Amino acid sequence: MDLYKIIQLIKRHLFLLIIAPIIMAVLVYLFTRNQPKGYTSETIVYTGIATGYSLESTEQRSLDYFATNIQFDNLINLINSRQTIENTAIRLLAQDLLLQRAKPQYISQSNFEALHRMVPKHVKDLVVVNGKMGLEREKENQIIQLQEEIQGLEYEIQRKKQSELISQTYNTSQPMRDGEEIISHIVRPGETLYTIASMYNVSAGDLIDKNNLRNNAVSAGQTLIIKKEIPTNYLYHTVKQGETIYAISKLYNVSITDVRRINSLFSDKLEPGTRLIIKNISASSTTPTVTGTSAITYQNVKADAQSAIIKNTIMDLEDLSNFTITYKKDPVIPPGNSQADFDATVQNFTNYYNSSDTNFIYELLNYDHRHYSIQSIRANSQVFRINNSDLVRVTYRADDPGICQQTLKILAQVFIRNYKLLKVNETDAVVAYYQRKVEEADARLQDAEDRLLQFNKANNIINYYEQSKYIASQKEDLDLYYQNEQIRLASASAALNELDTKLLSKDSIYVTSDVINQKMKEISDLQELIVINEISNEYDPYIGDNLNQLKRRTKRLKDEMKAQVDQLYLYSHSSEGIPIRDLLAEYLEYSITYVESKASLRVLSRRKDDFTRIYQIFAPLGAILKRIEREIDVAEQAYMEFLHSFNLAKMRQQSNQLSTNIKIVDEPSFPLQANPSKTKLLILAAAIIGFFFVAFVILMLEYLDTTIKSPETVEKTTNLKLAGAYPILEPGVDNTYIGNRLVELILQNIKLYISHNSVYTTEKPYLVLLFSTQQGVGKTLIATELIKKLRSWGEKVLFLNYSEKETEISEESNLDSTITYPIDNRFVEIKNINELLESKILREDNYKYDYIFLEIPA
Repeated sequence: MDLYKIIQLIKRHLFLLIIAPIIMAVLVYLFTRNQPKGYTSETIVYTGIATGYSLESTEQRSLDYFATNIQFDNLINLINSRQTIENTAIRLLAQDLLLQRAKPQYISQSNFEALHRMVPKHVKDLVVVNGKMGLEREKENQIIQLQEEIQGLEYEIQRKKQSELISQTYNTSQPMRDGEEIISHIVRPGETLYTIASMYNVSAGDLIDKNNLRNNAVSAGQTLIIKKEIPTNYLYHTVKQGETIYAISKLYNVSITDVRRINSLFSDKLEPGTRLIIKNISASSTTPTVTGTSAITYQNVKADAQSAIIKNTIMDLEDLSNFTITYKKDPVIPPGNSQADFDATVQNFTNYYNSSDTNFIYELLNYDHRHYSIQSIRANSQVFRINNSDLVRVTYRADDPGICQQTLKILAQVFIRNYKLLKVNETDAVVAYYQRKVEEADARLQDAEDRLLQFNKANNIINYYEQSKYIASQKEDLDLYYQNEQIRLASASAALNELDTKLLSKDSIYVTSDVINQKMKEISDLQELIVINEISNEYDPYIGDNLNQLKRRTKRLKDEMKAQVDQLYLYSHSSEGIPIRDLLAEYLEYSITYVESKASLRVLSRRKDDFTRIYQIFAPLGAILKRIEREIDVAEQAYMEFLHSFNLAKMRQQSNQLSTNIKIVDEPSFPLQANPSKTKLLILAAAIIGFFFVAFVILMLEYLDTTIKSPETVEKTTNLKLAGAYPILEPGVDNTYIGNRLVELILQNIKLYISHNSVYTTEKPYLVLLFSTQQGVGKTLIATELIKKLRSWGEKVLFLNYSEKETEISEESNLDSTITYPIDNRFVEIKNINELLESKILREDNYKYDYIFLEIPA
């Protein structure tokens, strides 16, 4: 389909292409004209995910874009999570129900009234005000109402008593002048006659005289006449419908206390028509003095009162100019409500919401409510990251500007709180795990150390390795000492044996002396003690002092023995010629050495036995101590590893707390103007869509239409050359000219086709076959018109038509007109016209036709 055909289609259906967009635009306008206005508020939140400070490293950290994007996705999904939306909806509902009246900053009047009509009473009773729920407040209101009724009755009773007392007093005393009024006072508990007199600036004696009192005693509830005044000196006011004491006092620039005191009012309720005394006009410097019976008009008094109010207001403004007034934007908690009441209301709503899935709040949040449903809040809120920064923009749209701003405020608060809890709780389990492991490792370490302490106490170990080293050193010294003493003993024994042979029998004279033997035995004992003390010298300082005494005593005994030996010298020389004196001295020296070595060997032998027993004890202690120390090392290493991991986890936890310090950069704004309406855009879009939709339908119908509407379509469909077309003849329409012209064009194309085609250069007649696939399409009509036109041109034409009935053709028939041939069973076998017609139909002179039109059945 080319552009020309498209333009023709548009021209053909131009009316439909115009009227359809107009209708759609009108329908869109009708459906969208009453749509509610939309308001949008936004807030910007700083997250600190990408550039926030971290405790884990003081150096500049590398940014992982993949991890950062995941964190931002988590943050955005958390804002849109069901838990966040639920908390937001419940808090928004609690906020609106805490309001005593509609406030545009929170909710409009219409939405406020609709909310209270919708919410049932048992849900409203869950609202906490001043720490009390609905049922408690109802009981208190009932009690207050009863108290007010009782006070009203008491007031009426006192007024009646006052009226009776006044009438009784003036009946018994001097009559009251015309226009004179009485100022009275009802005594309250604790008041005395003197306090009442000072209150009204009168004397107590005047009160006693005017009230015929016998003494100064007054009782609570008693009515006292204070003074009688002429009404023209006072300003009066008649209470109108809706007026309050506060409004009246402000109107006349007097205090509420004065109005109550002068009129003896016990409550703030005023009945319309009540006449109140406002103030004493004569005592006011701002009002003119009234003389005689002239009256002060209400307008003058009102003007004076208004001028005084304006003057005081100017003074107040001058005073306020010295102060700085701070304004706080509308908080989440409505003014007049405490944080505790709001939190308690939210908790009550949450518990009620979670109690079942059929309660009012659950249905409100889960069905499609435009303000409080989860679906609506989620659909109207949008969260996205601002470029590649740490900032996140959150927007919310609603049909109420107050609800729009407050919903966004609550959503931001709930989201920040949930995000902080989520981030902090990520490390809580890890911190708790490592804390538990540190405690377990510390317990194992303490247990191993306690077992080591008990082991050291049980085995008297101070430092096993130093002690074992010292014992080994002492044993080596002992072995060396023992060996030296053995050598010394052997040498002394050998020397004594040699001396014995030299002294022969004289030795018995000197050596067997009882005194000398006794001293040698004593020296032997002392030597044994010296050896014992020398071994133990390093353990006790007292032993060192005792050792010195033993050595001095031994030396003294040796000297005494030497003196004894010197006295026994009887001979001067031995048998070998050696001086006896020298032999005895040498003999004495070796004897002492022998005795000392022998005593030392006895002690050293016992000491070696002691070291053997100590080695038997210390040998297995080393293995046990080594195992305990290895357990301590393992426990200490595990403790240090868990302590290090615990510190890292705590650091990560603190880092998360710092990184979750989300702040609101831009507070949610209060939308003053509604969003631009999309009605015009929708109307334009509807018109454009309507136009293109209709055009698309027309083109599709044209494309799917299989009817023949152009010469090209005919030739393409039939694969034949098109000769022409003939118009549809409709009743009442004269198509004679068009029909003649089209018939001429058809015949002209037939003649041209015959003349340019060599197949048809044979002799006449030319056979024109007429056929169609359907019946009643006008074959006979077109053939008749063509034949008529050919005959008018002088052509000889035969029209062969068909008939299902056999027809008789006489010889006198006009052979130039129409001949009907029969349709019988052999029709499908006919190959040419001669077989189709009988021979008698042809002319006798064998006249040739110019054209033969043959119409065959459909």
